[in-house]
Amino acid sequence: MAALAIIVLLCCIALLSWLGFPFTSYAYDQTSGQILVSPCPEHLMGTDELGRDLLSRVIYGSRLSISIGILTALNAFVIGTVFGATAGYLGGKPDLLLMRCIDIAYALPDLLVMILIGVLIGRGTSGILIALALISWMGTARLVRAQFLQLKQEEFVEAARASGQGHVAVILKHLLPNAIGPIIVALTFTVPSAILLESTVSFIGLGLSPPACSWGTLASDGLRSLRIQPHLILFPSFFIFITVLSFNFLGDGLRDALDPRTRL
Repeated sequence: MAALAIIVLLCCIALLSWLGFPFTSYAYDQTSGQILVSPCPEHLMGTDELGRDLLSRVIYGSRLSISIGILTALNAFVIGTVFGATAGYLGGKPDLLLMRCIDIAYALPDLLVMILIGVLIGRGTSGILIALALISWMGTARLVRAQFLQLKQEEFVEAARASGQGHVAVILKHLLPNAIGPIIVALTFTVPSAILLESTVSFIGLGLSPPACSWGTLASDGLRSLRIQPHLILFPSFFIFITVLSFNFLGDGLRDALDPRTRL
């Protein structure tokens, strides 16, 4: 519950910032004469090498980092569910063919795919989202396939078929609702993975391009001033850490709540 409260708080801050709520007196790209200032009452997180308020930039970066994580999870849910449900329900040769496609997709290095997409589309939010969508759906597809292979042998599925329900109705009314619990738990782990991957790519300079910034780009910028002003890398890194940790705890809690075997 504490992890859920932290996630809701961070999402509310990102949403209010996107709606224009003024958390600070400075814009995220506003420069001033106060360069590399340590945290003080006027600048709670200090300023960077260009005199920009770090708190404003961290709040602005939360919009991109959290939205990238959530949108990646939604893309993984849609693509992975369709792919895994098709393979698990049909079985046989279609299942074998689709699973070999997943094996090929797994063999591609994540960083290489993100670099190629960045070169083809550009170092923007759309390029990051497309790259993360292409590399994040395979685990969901395998999970959905395993759930469908198990559930389609149950008696309630046989009863639904005997009553004359079509394949689409069986999938949407019976199989998918009974498999949604593990899928939701898996998606809560997809969000922090996407945030970490985007932060890693941005940290090494292959992610978002200025003036857009995320927590990863802020940490990368702070690395240059690590010896003289360590707060520039500590604050963005802390938000990455607390967000990833909260989503992991939330996933563990949902897994325990949705799995009846853990209640025994």
